[in-house]
Amino acid sequence: MNFIEIFNYVAKVARPAHATATIAKAMEDEFADIGLDSLDGLVMLMYFDEIYGIADEVSKEWSPKSVQELHDLVMANKTKEPASMEEVAEICK
Repeated sequence: MNFIEIFNYVAKVARPAHATATIAKAMEDEFADIGLDSLDGLVMLMYFDEIYGIADEVSKEWSPKSVQELHDLVMANKTKEPASMEEVAEICK
């Protein structure tokens, strides 16, 4: 599955009032450049923990600044992977 697609979906769920805001187009995109602040990042991490089976104790130490940094942390610590975007949507309810 495409990580940027998952990232953008989670970002829209985490920031519903800004759902039409700029979305990530590349892995190098910085959170600040696409309008995500630290609170948005925290909420998104909670969803990524659920989607990828990452322990809260692990992710609470993270402070990624870009989509690529988040991707690398998630891939290094995941215990599962979503099978589809429908599964991602179900987890993010």
